[in-house]
Amino acid sequence: MSLQPVAVADDESTTLGIEIYARLRRDLIAGHLKPGERLRFRQLSSIYGVGIAPLREALSRLVSDQLVRFEGHRGYTVAPLSLSDLHDLCALRTELSCNALRRSITRGDEDWEAEILAALHRLERTPLPHSVEDRKIVDEWELRHDRFHYSLIAACDSPWLLHFCGALSDHFQRYRRGVIVVTSSSQELLKRVRDQHRTIAEAAIARDADRATAVLAEHFQGSVEVVIRNYEEVSLSLSAGNGDEAN
Repeated sequence: MSLQPVAVADDESTTLGIEIYARLRRDLIAGHLKPGERLRFRQLSSIYGVGIAPLREALSRLVSDQLVRFEGHRGYTVAPLSLSDLHDLCALRTELSCNALRRSITRGDEDWEAEILAALHRLERTPLPHSVEDRKIVDEWELRHDRFHYSLIAACDSPWLLHFCGALSDHFQRYRRGVIVVTSSSQELLKRVRDQHRTIAEAAIARDADRATAVLAEHFQGSVEVVIRNYEEVSLSLSAGNGDEAN
């Protein structure tokens, strides 16, 4: 019996689609593409150096991530930000993250404890930016901040819980990015945030779930309050073209 050649799919376009998806997603979360901004294929193709097909694939995935919206008459646009979305996002993030933290405190071992301490140390050693234009500093701080919060819940033993906590954290980063300079310019606020990080870490390692989750919830709520106080300053209020979202 003769062997028939096996057809091998061309993965080049798929790989390119995944790559551009990751780049677009990173830029959306970082705020480099503004809320409500129209995403035109020709412009994106020029900026990212790719063709229409991988862009279309990437944008379709980003619609599923709720970072991009598609409307028949407008095409693709960056998902808007709003206070109502912020409150909903924070409430769900708090609920799931506190659940994951409790589970991690129950299941975590010495390696989990060591990772928390290492992530906290790296975060505390990271300078905060003096301007939102300091993209590399902002990116590094966000990376280490995410690592610290992930380390707290990493032992929850639930891939789905980790997935949803990560998605909610990414969405909240869109809001936090706009006020990170406010945090760094206020010594009182900066001290409060750092004290909360350290308290959460110490309580988690001490297996004090009630204390750890209470301070985590307070920490999240504090971030929301900072965003709300600076709502207009960081241009989170929506343009006239997105008026429905402002209500």
